[in-house]
Amino acid sequence: MLLSLCNVCALMFLDTDAGDSSLFSSLQPTLVQQLPKESVEWRRSYGRPPKMINLEANFISFKEELLPKEGSKALLTFPFLHIFWTDCYDSEMYKTSTKEEILRWQNALRGRGSSDWLIVLVEVESRRKSKPIVLPRMAIVDKIRNDFCNKQNDRVVVLNDPLRESARAQESWQAFLSRLRLLLLASFTRNLGHFEDDMRALRERRTNPNWSFAHYFMVQEELAFVFEMLKQYEDALVQYDELDALFTQYIVNHGAGDPTEWVSSFCHPVCHWTGLALWRPIDMVRRELVQKGCASLLDLRSYLFSRQCTLLLFLQRPWEVAQRALELLHNSVQELHLLEIPLPLGAVDCWVYISCLEVLQRIESFCDNNQNDMFAVYAAGLRAYAREKLHGLGNLCGLMSCKGPTSEELNRTVDLLAGLSNDTEMVNNLNNPSKRLREALSSTEAFEKHYLELSEVAMGTYKHIGRLRSARLIGKELADFHMRKCEPRKAEGYLIDALKTYRAESWSLLISHTRRQLAACQSQLGNVQTYP
Repeated sequence: MLLSLCNVCALMFLDTDAGDSSLFSSLQPTLVQQLPKESVEWRRSYGRPPKMINLEANFISFKEELLPKEGSKALLTFPFLHIFWTDCYDSEMYKTSTKEEILRWQNALRGRGSSDWLIVLVEVESRRKSKPIVLPRMAIVDKIRNDFCNKQNDRVVVLNDPLRESARAQESWQAFLSRLRLLLLASFTRNLGHFEDDMRALRERRTNPNWSFAHYFMVQEELAFVFEMLKQYEDALVQYDELDALFTQYIVNHGAGDPTEWVSSFCHPVCHWTGLALWRPIDMVRRELVQKGCASLLDLRSYLFSRQCTLLLFLQRPWEVAQRALELLHNSVQELHLLEIPLPLGAVDCWVYISCLEVLQRIESFCDNNQNDMFAVYAAGLRAYAREKLHGLGNLCGLMSCKGPTSEELNRTVDLLAGLSNDTEMVNNLNNPSKRLREALSSTEAFEKHYLELSEVAMGTYKHIGRLRSARLIGKELADFHMRKCEPRKAEGYLIDALKTYRAESWSLLISHTRRQLAACQSQLGNVQTYP
C-alpha cells in the first residue's frame, strides 16, 4: 500500500463487510466507483479550518483476526467501518440465522472495542418474489433496530433495489452513499484524534533512556502518509519538518556534550555515499533501514529530504526544494564533522556532488516561467557547490595534474567508486548523477569535460541572477585549472575578466594577486610586453 501512496487521489479507508457476500459482490464495483464522486466537509479539532475532501474505500471480507488489537497504532491498515449486508425479509430466516449472524458479528466487534459499524438491509424485488413468506419491509427493519441499535437508529440503512435504475432506487442509493461518507469520516476523525494523542504522548517520553527515534519516526510518518492520501500535502509536510527539527536538535545537543543513546546509532561508519534519490516517490530501501534502526546519518537525511521533496513538488514549490537542498547539504556536512563519523577521504564530496545534480535534475522540469528566476538563485548555489566538490575530487584522485594520477590516487578512486550505488534501475538511467560521477572519475579527459561543463553552467547561472563577482571567482579557479594543465591561453581571458572586476571595486590586494597570476600566464605565452 505504501508504494501507491503518491498515486492515490483521496483517502483509502479499509472497510470490512460481513453477511451476504454474494449480495455485496454485486454492489461493490458501483459502490467503490461512486463513493468518491462527491466531496464531504472535514472538520478537525484544535480550531483548524474545515476542508473538503473525497473519500475512497477499500472493502475486504470480515475476519475477526483482521480487527486491530489493543494498543494498535496503525492508521493505514485500520478498518474504519464494518458493514453487515443482508436481504433477509423472511421472519423465520431472521430468527434462526440472520439474527445470530449479526449478534456474533457485533460481539466480535465489541470484543475488540470497535463501535463503528453499519447494517445494510437490501430490498431486491426479484428475491422478494421468490420467497413465499415475507414481512413488510419496515417490520424487519424495526426488529433489527430493536435487537441491535435502539439508541443508534442511523446505524441501520434500507437500500431499495440498488441494481435497478428507477428514481426510487437512485434516491435510496444516494442516501446510502451520504450516510456511508458521514460514518466513514466520523470514524476516521475519531481514530485520527486518538492516533495524534498517542503520538504526542510517545514524543513526550523522548527523554526516557530506551526511547527510539526510529520507532517514533515510523509513527509520525504514518500520519504524514494519511495526510498525503487526503491530498493535504501541507499537513503532511509539517510532519516531516517536525521530525527534521527534532532530529537536528538532538544532533546539536549530542555534539555540544549532551549525548543521547539513540543518536549514537547514527554514528557508525558510513559505507555508502550514493547521494539523494528523488526519482522514487518513496525510497523503500532507505525507509527499511530507518525502520530497522540501521540507517546511517546520510541514509536518514537522504530519506527524509526525499519525502519533503515529493510533497513540495505536489505543492508546486520546486524552488523551495532547491533552497532546502542547499541547507540540507551544508548542515549534513557539519553534522558529520560534529558527530565525528568515520568516512573515507572524498566520500562527502561524492555525496554532495551527486545530491546537487539529483536535485537540479529532479526539479528543472517542474519550474514554470514565473518560477525560473526564483529557482535560478538557488540553482546557482547548487551548481557552484557541486563544482567545488568535483574540484576537490579531482585533486584527491590526481585528475587535475598534467602527469595523471599516481597508484595511491587510483586506489583512492576505486574505493570511492565502490561506495556508489549499484542499483540496476538507477545505473541504467543515462542522466543518473552517480553514473556521471563514475564517468568523470574514469580518466583525466572525462574529468576535464565534466568539470568545465559544470563550471560554465555555474558561471552562466550566476551571471543570469546578477552575481557577477561570484561568476568571476569561478573564472579565476578555472584559470588556475588551466594553468595547472599547462593551458595558459585558456586561463588568460578568465584572469583579465577578474582583474576588471577587482579594479572596478577597488580591491587592491586582489588586484595585485591577480596581476601576478596574469603576468605568469603571459610569461608562458611569451607576451611580456602586455604585462598590465
